[in-house]
Amino acid sequence: MTTEEIASLINIYFDNMAAMNAKGWLEIFAEDAVIHDPLGEPPRLAHKDSQQFFKILANFFEKIELSKDDIFFVKNGAAVKWTMQVVTKKGHSVTTEGISIFEMNDVDKIQKVSSYWDEAAMMTKLKG
Repeated sequence: MTTEEIASLINIYFDNMAAMNAKGWLEIFAEDAVIHDPLGEPPRLAHKDSQQFFKILANFFEKIELSKDDIFFVKNGAAVKWTMQVVTKKGHSVTTEGISIFEMNDVDKIQKVSSYWDEAAMMTKLKG
């Protein structure tokens, strides 16, 4: 894949995550794609688990904003340093940062995403 093709998939990933649009998000994943978000939690299968995942997002968050701060490309993949700001349905907001590593397959779909960030710290801030 070219850098431009990888960048396009990453843009679609982040845009649809921020819009909480499961359908648009799923279109860029391989049928057997695996997501580790955050790494250390049980992996999710993109197609099997996405509806439940996006339902949780939509029930808890009013707004998700994501910025891609830096992108580092390699053949068939990239690492993205990102910043996320969320606002809950109750009006609480928090900003967190992380790095997601994307691996693409040979038919131009995302095969694997591994995200490094502290979800527990974000949830603690939202509750406090």
